[in-house]
Amino acid sequence: MTPDQAQFFIFLDLNCVAEEPNGGGAPNLMQNRLGAMADRKSTDSALRDTAEQFHILVDSVEEYALYMLDPSGNVVTWNRGAEKIKGYTAAEIVGKNFACFYTAEDVAADKPQRNLREAARRGRIRDQGLRIRKDGSTFEAEVVLTALRDADGNIRGYSKVTRDITDQIRSRELEAEKMAAQKASKAKDDFLAALSHELRTPLTPALAAATYLEDNAAKLPPEFAEDVQLIKRNVKLQARLIDDLLDLTRITRGKLHLDLESCDAHLVIRNAIETASSAIAAKKLTLSTRLHAKEHYILAECIRLQQVFWNLINNAVKFSPPGGQIAISTS
Repeated sequence: MTPDQAQFFIFLDLNCVAEEPNGGGAPNLMQNRLGAMADRKSTDSALRDTAEQFHILVDSVEEYALYMLDPSGNVVTWNRGAEKIKGYTAAEIVGKNFACFYTAEDVAADKPQRNLREAARRGRIRDQGLRIRKDGSTFEAEVVLTALRDADGNIRGYSKVTRDITDQIRSRELEAEKMAAQKASKAKDDFLAALSHELRTPLTPALAAATYLEDNAAKLPPEFAEDVQLIKRNVKLQARLIDDLLDLTRITRGKLHLDLESCDAHLVIRNAIETASSAIAAKKLTLSTRLHAKEHYILAECIRLQQVFWNLINNAVKFSPPGGQIAISTS
């Protein structure tokens, strides 16, 4: 003990280094060596502190399950991350075999013990697959299993690091689905573009012929004049319907363009009625119109507006019973 009452360890070594000349056998010189052991105590304390800090570090990790197994695969240690990921407390799982984390299919296939044997042979293995939590739910796990050996090379146990990668797997799946959807959308756009081109090809000469007949209506019998106009309007409408196939793509991309102009809504309605007249006659429907709106000129794309009215009239024809009535009015 020091004067200030502090304690320290000593090492005492007493050696007889000489005897008196008269041969009495009594040592005349003794060397007392006192070795202060404070440094040794400090070293031991530092080692204990380091081990404690390492234990705290491992236990504080929550994103990874870090634990050790004995040579048979029984759980020896358990950290906070393992409890969070797998749902077991240390008291519940320590001493149990790690095979309880595997699915029934994997256990039946001897996968847990096979992984231990493979880790012992190779030193370390990586694995990925389904694992089971305490509540029976499953998750996608990425696992690193490492064999631990003593100085003689004997297996002392295994360290196991498990990470829940369910979110990463799902993220990759969503990205793959997104890419597949984009690829399918592009294929659809390419198909519609080719289809529209093929469908419009025969309409071009038909429209040119109808325009020629309209321009030369004086050479035709008077009763054919309205029919020529009807043919031309319907060819244009058909061309508009084909363009609408491409508009589906433009709408989804927010790139739909409208060519606005002043339209006579009453005239557009009459043209739509004329286009649907055969369907109305086929069901023997009675159509009444009262187009009395004073302000009937609107800013719109006339062909598209006619298509809207035509679709509305077609729906009315479709859902009206034979012999029924359809009324169209403006005010």
